[in-house]
Amino acid sequence: PAPTSKVLQINETNFNSTLQAFDVVFINFYADWCHFSGMLSPIFETAALRLDEELPKSAKVLLGRVDCVRELKLANRCAIIKFPTLRLFYRGHALRREYRGKRSVEALVDYVKKQFQFAIKRFNDMAQLQMINERRRSMIGFFDNRTRPELRVFDQLAERYKHDCDFYQRVGPVLVNVAYTQHMPTLVYRPDTARTHATDEVFQGNLTNKDEVEAWLIRKCLPLVREVDFNNVEEIIEQRLPLLVLFHLPNDMNSVKDFKSIIEMQLADCRQLNYVTVDGLRFEHSVRHMGKSYRDLPIIAIDSLTLMYPYANFKDMYIPGHLKQFVESFNNRTLKPHSLPVDNAVSQANSTFKYLGPSKHRYSLIAHDEL
Repeated sequence: PAPTSKVLQINETNFNSTLQAFDVVFINFYADWCHFSGMLSPIFETAALRLDEELPKSAKVLLGRVDCVRELKLANRCAIIKFPTLRLFYRGHALRREYRGKRSVEALVDYVKKQFQFAIKRFNDMAQLQMINERRRSMIGFFDNRTRPELRVFDQLAERYKHDCDFYQRVGPVLVNVAYTQHMPTLVYRPDTARTHATDEVFQGNLTNKDEVEAWLIRKCLPLVREVDFNNVEEIIEQRLPLLVLFHLPNDMNSVKDFKSIIEMQLADCRQLNYVTVDGLRFEHSVRHMGKSYRDLPIIAIDSLTLMYPYANFKDMYIPGHLKQFVESFNNRTLKPHSLPVDNAVSQANSTFKYLGPSKHRYSLIAHDEL
């Protein structure tokens, strides 16, 4: 790199020490032979210069890069399967989601700066909790003073999972008629009530045990059934797991709530699939691919990322064990894919979601043995 470069070349030797030395480390995992890596390189360099100029030194931010051909072991350790991959590490931990946004100087700079936005919204009385977004999951902490070790655990986990859950915090004395403040500290999970039948749940474990709190938080904030749109579908398809999909009308939240409840009751232990809900109008191409239209919504189907397997009747979901049997038949390979008449012949309905994974027009896609 040029002498003026603000991008650090990272390797196996300095990787851990770099993560420890900076609060935010944004890394470009690249390969010299990759066309898209070459296009990104000057943009990433300029973003590093901009951040160096615009952020105070106390911000402790670094942009780095890893040559994945030379640093094969490090690339495998970070599970790199495409170039370029942009991943941000916050206080030594990789964010659960990699950066998949626009590759422009402005977008990269904004993304890094957003990491410094305070993760926790503070409130004084229960009326202020009306600000909670009913379509998002929330963690609410009640503390009687700021010296509590439980509060430090809450703050640390809020920073780590701020992209997966919203965090709210109250520090103050007991509130009359508010049960959550009677035995502080208290941690409450509030689900996305617009999309689920679930209600508030209080953490019953040890709030000073960070690992215990984190394990509970992960179970709550990283849901079994996810809402999919064109912003997050790429990362889900990249996992290469079949999808059990509910296609629904945008204003039909009852079918979403029921689907989530039944999945959580019957299929919580079956992790061979990703369980998702989608707006059937926005994903109308997939609906039509099964010979259906928006008038047939809600529809359930398995997309194996090769073929489509529609569930015969949405209402059969309410028969105990019926949806679970459908999934088990798929896993046992006894389920027949959907067939469509095409020019006096019969053709199987191919997956439409497989085309929504990482694009060959944006990434060089690889297997690990191709590094």
